[in-house]
Amino acid sequence: MNYGTLFIQLIELGITLLILKTIQATLNDYTKMVLPQTPILVWTFNFFLFFRLFLNINFISPLFKVGIPLYILSGFLYIIIIVLFTKATTRYYHYKNLTVIQDTELTNLQAYTSHIETMYDDLRRFRHDYKNVLLSLEGAVSSGNIKEVQDIFQRVVKPTNTNLDDQTAVLSHLENIENIEIKSLVYNKVMTAINDHIDVSVEVVEPFKISPKVKITDAVRIIAILFDNAINAAKKAPTKKINFSLFTKETAQYIVIRNSTTEEKIDLHLLAGNFKGISSGKHSLGLRNLRIILAGYPFIQHNGQSVNHSVTQEIIIH
Repeated sequence: MNYGTLFIQLIELGITLLILKTIQATLNDYTKMVLPQTPILVWTFNFFLFFRLFLNINFISPLFKVGIPLYILSGFLYIIIIVLFTKATTRYYHYKNLTVIQDTELTNLQAYTSHIETMYDDLRRFRHDYKNVLLSLEGAVSSGNIKEVQDIFQRVVKPTNTNLDDQTAVLSHLENIENIEIKSLVYNKVMTAINDHIDVSVEVVEPFKISPKVKITDAVRIIAILFDNAINAAKKAPTKKINFSLFTKETAQYIVIRNSTTEEKIDLHLLAGNFKGISSGKHSLGLRNLRIILAGYPFIQHNGQSVNHSVTQEIIIH
């Protein structure tokens, strides 16, 4: 015991590094999924692991002296517990998050499809009625009654045109988004902002498909968090504005969202945790969790800027 302690500790260190390397991917997922949602569970498990030191000093070491190798057995037991607990909790919250995200995507897609159907019905009705509108205008023009022409235009033509423009504006900007999950999500968030009386502009000039290096579920979570933050801030601002854009520049993809704010300048470091994104029950995703998601993607750059009553969040996928 006096001369072999250092040697045993070196062996333990080697075994520990080997185990960590083996389950590194699981530990990363554990940190991204379990820790943000149930920190109490994680800390409870940490205290359980720390208790082994107390257990070893008071119970296992005296038994080891009399020739019972419980020290080694207890070590293997803890290894098994760590691996099983980490994998089990990670898998549970992975499928739970997946279920929440899929439900959200389904809701967004249903709303998107419903809007297309409504537009189709409106266009069909307009197609049916426009001949009567033209006949009315033709009669007024033939008679030279300019006042009647103006009246028909103001009552019939102009409101119909405005209504169609309002309904098609959102969809026309989303046609270049090739991921249906992202398209339906952005549509849902844009309509939410419009219902909150926020002036929203969407810019997707060229076809855009998220990089295959990024999980589509993580991409959805990232955009949802940024949009929810923007909506929450913009609806409190005197001038309610949001601009969202997706584009590719050289070898990088950009996700940029800009929103108006009440304050002239905001310390972005203070925003972590203040806003909530996709939520289910007590669990929510805020900017703090956004950093946790991005931690798993070293090739993604996150920039933020606040100036002149405006906040810009920029995600760059290199």
